[in-house]
Amino acid sequence: MIYKIVAIRDRAGDLFSQPAFVNSRGAAIRSFGDEVNRKAENNQLNTHPEDFDLYEIGTFDDSTGELIPTTPKQIAVGKDLKTLPQP
Repeated sequence: MIYKIVAIRDRAGDLFSQPAFVNSRGAAIRSFGDEVNRKAENNQLNTHPEDFDLYEIGTFDDSTGELIPTTPKQIAVGKDLKTLPQP
């Protein structure tokens, strides 16, 4: 299977998180959006969604072991995925 390699970029910290391997771009965006909206005391993505973006940075083929890095491509913006609180 070919996995997408994604990482979250922290604009304020000017750094990328440790990469994650996901089945698809859509699954990565959904997971990132869930985390942006997860209320927890120490969840920086929830309290500062404007500081975080999701990037695709490559692919990984688990049948050959081939890892292909790419120029980071922004695929989601944290503040755009933040939903309004439900009443």
